[in-house]
Amino acid sequence: MEKKSKTNIGFFKEMDISFADCGSVSEYIVESVDYDKSKIINYLESFRYKASCPRASIDCVTKEKISDLFMIYEDELYRWPDFLTYHIKKYNIRLPDDFVRHILEKVG
Repeated sequence: MEKKSKTNIGFFKEMDISFADCGSVSEYIVESVDYDKSKIINYLESFRYKASCPRASIDCVTKEKISDLFMIYEDELYRWPDFLTYHIKKYNIRLPDDFVRHILEKVG
């Protein structure tokens, strides 16, 4: 069985991560979101990290440092950094419909 690669979500350009550039955070900030933030955040935070990166993460809007390092999480289809949840909490971040649908199918 061929192993499918995971889709990267939330690796914003401002973080300058060479293996996963998902575009600038400014492309994802919207006036309002059409998903339940708490359900999405709870799902994203329910996983143990798969990898850590010993470099600072930043608020991709203000460029302020938010942590000395960041963690990477994944489920069977997607991979995301912990600073994605930070940005979802602080800003209205548009997420791909497939990603939101996948999470809502998991959490009900």
